[in-house]
Amino acid sequence: MKLTLLSLIFFLISVVIYAEGTTVKGQLTSASDQQPLPYATISVASTTVPQKSIKKFATDDSGNFTTSLQAGDYIFTFQFVGMNSLNRKVEVKNGESQVNLGQIEMTESSTELQEVSVTAQRPLVKVEIDKLTYSAKDDPEASTSNVLELLRKVPLVTVDGEDNIQLKGSSSFKIYMNGKPSNMISNNPSQVLKSMPANSVKNIEVITDPGARYDAEGVGGIINIITDKRADEGYSGSVGANGDTFGGYGGNGYLSLKYGKFGFTGNGSYFYHNRPEAKTSFIREEMAPNPVNKLMQDGISKNYGGGLFYNTSLSYEPDTLNLFNVSVGQFGGKFHSDSKQDALSEGARDYSYLLKNKSMSHFGSFTLATDYQRTFKKKDELLTVSYRFERDPNNSEFESEYDNVVNYIYPDGYRIKSINDAGGNEHTGQIDYVNPLTNKHSVEVGLKYIYRDNSSRGDNMFLDVANDGQWKEDLKRKNDLDHEQRIASGYAGYGLKAGKFGVKLGLRGENTAQKIHFINAKNDTIVHSNFFDLVPSAAFSYQLGMTKTLRWGYNMRISRPGIWYLNPYVNDADPNNIRYGNPGLDAEQTHNLNINYGSFSQKVNFNATLSYSFTQNAITSYIFVDENGVTNNTYRNIGRNQSVGLDGYASWTPIPAIRMNLNGSLIYTDIQSTENAGMRNSGFSGRGFGSITFTLPKDVRLTANGGIFTNSIQLQTTQSTFYFYSFSAMKSFFNKKLDVSLNTTTPFHKYRDFKLTTTGEGFVQKMNYQNPMRTFRLSLTYRFGDLKSSVRKVQRTITNEDILQGGSSQEGSGTGGGS
Repeated sequence: MKLTLLSLIFFLISVVIYAEGTTVKGQLTSASDQQPLPYATISVASTTVPQKSIKKFATDDSGNFTTSLQAGDYIFTFQFVGMNSLNRKVEVKNGESQVNLGQIEMTESSTELQEVSVTAQRPLVKVEIDKLTYSAKDDPEASTSNVLELLRKVPLVTVDGEDNIQLKGSSSFKIYMNGKPSNMISNNPSQVLKSMPANSVKNIEVITDPGARYDAEGVGGIINIITDKRADEGYSGSVGANGDTFGGYGGNGYLSLKYGKFGFTGNGSYFYHNRPEAKTSFIREEMAPNPVNKLMQDGISKNYGGGLFYNTSLSYEPDTLNLFNVSVGQFGGKFHSDSKQDALSEGARDYSYLLKNKSMSHFGSFTLATDYQRTFKKKDELLTVSYRFERDPNNSEFESEYDNVVNYIYPDGYRIKSINDAGGNEHTGQIDYVNPLTNKHSVEVGLKYIYRDNSSRGDNMFLDVANDGQWKEDLKRKNDLDHEQRIASGYAGYGLKAGKFGVKLGLRGENTAQKIHFINAKNDTIVHSNFFDLVPSAAFSYQLGMTKTLRWGYNMRISRPGIWYLNPYVNDADPNNIRYGNPGLDAEQTHNLNINYGSFSQKVNFNATLSYSFTQNAITSYIFVDENGVTNNTYRNIGRNQSVGLDGYASWTPIPAIRMNLNGSLIYTDIQSTENAGMRNSGFSGRGFGSITFTLPKDVRLTANGGIFTNSIQLQTTQSTFYFYSFSAMKSFFNKKLDVSLNTTTPFHKYRDFKLTTTGEGFVQKMNYQNPMRTFRLSLTYRFGDLKSSVRKVQRTITNEDILQGGSSQEGSGTGGGS
């Protein structure tokens, strides 16, 4: 009886196993660069009836696939746009629980046909466990736009009408270039990114949960710009030019080539910006405990200037295991500002004057980087050794003249001038090692050392009109600084991928030692400080479906003040509104928690992130009025910040000829001074950007963009809501080699008003900016190249139904990857 019962149990188990079938899985990749092929189409047929498919499904966004089959012999057919169709025979045996096909490589098609019409489109955004990736190379507007314009479409990133960039509502973030920190971009993000052609960029990654391998700096996260580096033999490139009705103009070039074991990529541009005359007004009212007084200033200003940007990379691959790379980049230029200002003070201090000011800022950065990569026989095992040097000058100068002076501290005709020589050098050495222990487990470790040497020297002069009329040194305005910083760090990380689950855990330790030498007319002080930060990070993901992902993350981030925050140099070009840094600032620490949901398909892409952040000692802009009635603008570690934010991104492609996207956020912020309980501000702020693109016959593309930004919550300052909009039309010529684009910004509004209101102890001040906005811009881009490898050409328009051959997927829907 027992034997019969046991036999029955084994029989039932066998039936269940047979009913469930055998799991067949694998990953589809490109043979040329080992990149995964997302949303490729897979058909399964029996070898006895090969012409009839019994199953159809798609790979996920990492090229992985899985299906369940009964015992038998099958033919798997893999299809991906631009790739040669691939057939693979698969035998499934009785009793097998799993068949792992491993990595399956597809080769690119070299068939050239007369008609070229590929309209299938890949989703522009891909979700990974710790980041979002925006595919710049698949954006049709990338051919004639710059990287800053492209950023407006990237999830979690917003760019306002003044070209200020924020990541998850924060202005404190880091920008990387090809996985390495770039001070060149981080110090001048708007100017550098406006000078970079978007067609030189492959992907833009938004790293919301930086793991242990990344520096702890960057409170909001990291924006990583990955340039396009060809792996194919041959060359390709582009040249472009642009001009606008403001009087600005520029030109750019991009070249990528591969010859044998050598590869080269480079892009460069020259730009000249010209902003017509803008109007400003300023009113400050003082009350108790300050003497009652009212200061009014009305002025006009004009800004103009330009610069040069280039970035080149040379690689040498002696064999399949070793890769050497050297890159050189530079960005630099000058901007000028000419202004006039009428000042009138009434009350406790009665005076008036006319101030004429000319100023110039020198900006830029030079970068030299080398790295060596060693791969191993085990797939994805990698050792990297690298060194980087950066030089970041940040010089400025101005000259001011006072006329029509009544009762002021300076006499009529008084002049002052100042030159500030500031900047720094940075040396970075690091070693990183990644080892995928198994197909589920991986570890990474690394060491890094950074040495920074920043300095500021000021040369302050005044014209002695009361005596001999000669220029003389003004020692009382002396504020110089030397700042050395040494950061030693190490990290370890662990990753797990098990079915639909993914985990990344990491711990990073950073020890900072700094020496600050502060020199002014009264003191010569040296301050030493040392501190150690232990920085944990964790990220989890769960794949809800073929194209749906849920992620959770925690990280702690650090913001160390740079030279622009520390520099004690006093900019008193406007003597009633002076600005200077604070060499006594400490690094701030921010804790971030977030949960993210992403759903991406051929037509609809959606992503939403709910986040919470907390900072105890935030570096905060601090404004006060001194006993002389001068507004002081500086920084202090007095902010206790909490914020809850909801960021969303949506893209809809109802038909191949129309693409719409929306990118925005809503944030509630509560900020309070740690020194003054009465100084507090809280409320909601929001920002949004949307665009719609129509692709018409004859290679014509029409686009409309718009953005709105509400008040940004700060400790003392509130700002008015403002919006902007633009339209563009692009036409391609000569078989899509030449693109001509016409763009207009706010054509129905010549100026844009922007208001700031600041409150403090004993004063309220209001500023209004009226900036010219209406402009028209013409851009041209010509592409050239000798592509010896694949040319992705098809004979007719490819649609979702074509690829799936009219069938329905039994395990989820998808399409072959498009281009």
